[in-house]
Amino acid sequence: MDKRLRIDGGNTNSYEIINFLKGFAIITIVLMHLIQTYVHAPNLINKIVTIGGSGVHVFLFCSGFGLFFSYLKYPVGYKEFLVAKLIKIYIPYIMIVLISACIPIMFSGDRFKALLSHIFLYKMFIPKYESSFGSQLWYISTLFQFYILFVPMCVIKKRLSNKSFFLCALMASIIWWIIMAITGLYDERVWCSFFLQYIWEFALGMIVADVLYGGMKIEISNYMLAIISVIGIGVAALLVVKGGFLKAFNDIFAMAGYMSISLLLYSFSVKWINTVVLFISRISYELYLVHILVFTLVFNTLNSIVKNEMILGIISLMIAILIAYGYRFFVGYIRKRIKITEKSQ
Repeated sequence: MDKRLRIDGGNTNSYEIINFLKGFAIITIVLMHLIQTYVHAPNLINKIVTIGGSGVHVFLFCSGFGLFFSYLKYPVGYKEFLVAKLIKIYIPYIMIVLISACIPIMFSGDRFKALLSHIFLYKMFIPKYESSFGSQLWYISTLFQFYILFVPMCVIKKRLSNKSFFLCALMASIIWWIIMAITGLYDERVWCSFFLQYIWEFALGMIVADVLYGGMKIEISNYMLAIISVIGIGVAALLVVKGGFLKAFNDIFAMAGYMSISLLLYSFSVKWINTVVLFISRISYELYLVHILVFTLVFNTLNSIVKNEMILGIISLMIAILIAYGYRFFVGYIRKRIKITEKSQ
């Protein structure tokens, strides 16, 4: 009998699945960066790990889910929401950028101007600064665009059904994809990572949060997940191989295929895999922030001592995880001190 994955609203396993998705996404993203940039792996391996790039779609889906679920439990005003994100997301990010700005190998251009673009968040409009101090940091620009829009999106969602809300978001993304294809801007990061590119999956996360918060359930068979994963990844890969403007339209297929693979892996219930992925999930943001910095430093300082790139890659990955774990505690302490200061005033 075909096993079915069931997510029940109000059941703790539903939130564990979201955490698993987030953990699996960061693992595949980090491995993709490590293998494609630092370890000279065979071409086949490089192509396989490219799937990790689709983890960003799941990240944004999980962000939409987590933000809206929290909003449903504790509705907040616009200012309060932005201040909370400033403390939780912006400060840890800027601290890593400040460290990276002090290390010449992290950026070859004008580091002071690049640093200012991060501090004041206008890097999202300037291509040469968008990925400065770490190729992964483009994502932070997109994330903050959604933070600015989140509360207004919640207001809009209250006035629409889930179906209408999703269709509006999907239509906005499709129009943006068409604009990217027509203008040829689909390869320019500041354009292809603009929030409209991903608003459909962020909105989908909000809808799933709404459904589960309301006590409903979501159920899908492993057989269907397997079919979706093959079709989704297959079509997405084909569009990438074909190249050109077709790449502007591959997000739906990449998201569907990647998420189906993630859910299948979770449903297999391999204890050690789930334990590792859920642990990484707890430090996912910190690991995302520090991994390029750690990889760059380790490979540039130890490559004369450790000649085997694979061993060096494993060492750098372990160090990145340890630093991310410690960094999580450090920024947690900073947040507590800020809250204590606010209460004392």
